[in-house]
Amino acid sequence: MTRAPDGDAAAQAAEWYARLRADDADATDRAAADRWRRADAAHDEAAARLDALDADLSSLADDPALAALRAEARGGAVRPPVQRWPFLATAAALLAVVGTGTLLSRRDDLAPIHTHATAGPARYATAVGEQRRIRLPDGSVMTLDAASAVAVPAQREERRVELLAGRAAFAVAKDRAHPFVVATGDNSVTAVGTHFTVERGVDGAMTVALTEGVVRVATPRGTRTLAAGQVLATTPRSLAVADHRADDAAGWQDGRLTFAATPLADVATALQRYDTRRIVIRDAALAAHPFSGSLRTRGGTDALVAALEAYGTARATHPDARTIVLTPR
Repeated sequence: MTRAPDGDAAAQAAEWYARLRADDADATDRAAADRWRRADAAHDEAAARLDALDADLSSLADDPALAALRAEARGGAVRPPVQRWPFLATAAALLAVVGTGTLLSRRDDLAPIHTHATAGPARYATAVGEQRRIRLPDGSVMTLDAASAVAVPAQREERRVELLAGRAAFAVAKDRAHPFVVATGDNSVTAVGTHFTVERGVDGAMTVALTEGVVRVATPRGTRTLAAGQVLATTPRSLAVADHRADDAAGWQDGRLTFAATPLADVATALQRYDTRRIVIRDAALAAHPFSGSLRTRGGTDALVAALEAYGTARATHPDARTIVLTPR
């Protein structure tokens, strides 16, 4: 008899999804999966979520990472079953968290727009998991991501926002006579009318993603003018510009986080902006393990854990309700 997989409902659903789509799946597997699903309402819910996401996966056809995962799950790559199984499990776990255009929060639905009521100074901050949109006095709209803070000085000749922590997106109203400046530490981003995001990292690091228009970025490492689609990342020691990455970098506005060979420790840090639980990784090799894929901001922590356990990369323990410890398998 086929043995039911170990782990929580999400991880088990991912394993059943992969097993039933393997080349050697048979009636015994299907019967065991059906028994597992009927044994617990949580099992049925997790399996139904995977089924629904799988049905909608075609809307992610333009996402290269997910297109590759889907091709593998559908048998697009020819490999022996023993090699396909772990990869299929990862694909299934990712399906449980990526979502589609109908399931992700749309940018216009993130939060109601609050109006900055005065031309005087103000501060805005968001808690973990909270996003907030503010219409500034000039008509520009600022979207503040979770665990972020800004100061808006009095608006005079220069429209200005100071990013104190976290990140924010800006849809800038056109006004050539009054440049729009986002400052973070020793860095600044200047625009006239455009759409871009700015993230403040540690030790003076900054990331700017430009989705529309043109901006000028001034840093201690030099000044660059960005075109739409480009991402600039700077630290006290480096400055780099990448093409065609802006949509991924700005995806948090749509409830999506995209990672490309990102160290697992950095993925965990990114997710903790949206989850009060801590992900602890004490093993250096596991912390550096590269992760590629898309996660939703809501539920992304559980989805990441499910993917890592399904793939056999890590084992998760929960010493308390606020902590998830990841260790190598």
